[in-house]
Amino acid sequence: MLRKSYKTNKILLSLSLLLFTVSMQSQTKCYKDLETALANKNCVECLDLSKKKLKEIPSEIYEFPHLKKIILNKNKIKHIPDSLSSLTNLHYLDFSSNYIETLPNSLSTLNIDTLIMWDNPIYELPKEFDKWNLKYLDLRAIQMNKKEQKNIKALFPSARIRMDHPCNCGR
Repeated sequence: MLRKSYKTNKILLSLSLLLFTVSMQSQTKCYKDLETALANKNCVECLDLSKKKLKEIPSEIYEFPHLKKIILNKNKIKHIPDSLSSLTNLHYLDFSSNYIETLPNSLSTLNIDTLIMWDNPIYELPKEFDKWNLKYLDLRAIQMNKKEQKNIKALFPSARIRMDHPCNCGR
C-alpha cells in the first residue's frame, strides 16, 4: 500500500513539473529595448517601449514578423501610422498616456482584443473597429461626455470598458 502511494506521488510530481515547464514556455518574453529585440527579430512577440520619450512609433517595429503585443505607454506619441496594420499578428495595443487624438481606420484589419488608451485626448474610435473582437478597452483619464461614451460602448457591446464618469463638456 505504501509503495502504491509513493508511485502515485512520484507520478503526480512528474506531471506537475511537466505542466509547470509547459506553462513557463508559453509565457512570452517582453523585450524592453529595441537593440535586444532587433538581435532576436524572429522571437519578438512582445515589445515594451514605455517611458522612452518617443515622439513617433519607431520604424524598426516592422522588422518583427511575430509581434503580437506592443506597449508604448508614457511617451510623447501624437500619431499612429496606417502602416501599423501591416503587423497582422498584433492583438494587444497599449498607447496609454501619450498625445493621440485619433486612430487610423486601417487598424480595423487587425484582430485587436485589448486596446489601452487611457490619458490620451481621444474622444471617439472609428466605426470600422466594430469588426474587432475586443475584450478589454481602457479609456480612463479622458474627459468624454455621455454621448461620446455611449457611442464607444455601442461599438463594443461585449467588451469590458473602463471609463471615468462622463463630463459636462460641450463637444
